Amino acid sequence: MTDVIDYTIVRKTYESYLKEITYCKNDKELRLVIKRFLDFLKDMYLEAVGEKLRTYIQQHIKIARNILTLMKLKYLIFFIYNFLLERLIKELLNAIKYFTSVI
Repeated sequence: MTDVIDYTIVRKTYESYLKEITYCKNDKELRLVIKRFLDFLKDMYLEAVGEKLRTYIQQHIKIARNILTLMKLKYLIFFIYNFLLERLIKELLNAIKYFTSVI
């Protein structure tokens, strides 16, 4: 009977996190929900007995960590994007200036 109760609790918790992640309004809120979900998954992984369940939990942990890593890299990616864009615009402007001076 406890297995049924445990699975019901896990299902309800997953559904709760599903709603929270779906309705996050900004990055900070999403990051907090993902961190709480990751903590929940780590605790559940330690308690999980079945190999199939542990495999699912590992997959969820991996995806959650990837999301957090990507969120951390967001600003670095944005900085690189801006740097490359400015460099290419300057290069294009110089090419246009050179072409107009040759004509």
